[in-house]
Amino acid sequence: MDYQNRPQRQLFDCTELNLTCTECGTAIKELPFEPTKRDDGTYGRIYCQECNRARRKDFGGNRGGFGGGGGQRGRY
Repeated sequence: MDYQNRPQRQLFDCTELNLTCTECGTAIKELPFEPTKRDDGTYGRIYCQECNRARRKDFGGNRGGFGGGGGQRGRY
């Protein structure tokens, strides 16, 4: 697959939601998904781009697409 020619990921503006990174507290203005509230009225744990990148590295780096959890399947 030619990753250099794939379309730009759509980002959703979430400035009105006043979201902050769970890890560092940085204000989050855009997300690659549209956040929805949970049953408890929160948006759950949301991370800024830098903290999310560091978390992925801690979990084994680039997992490569769908379902490539490296033995972590089924764990939530």
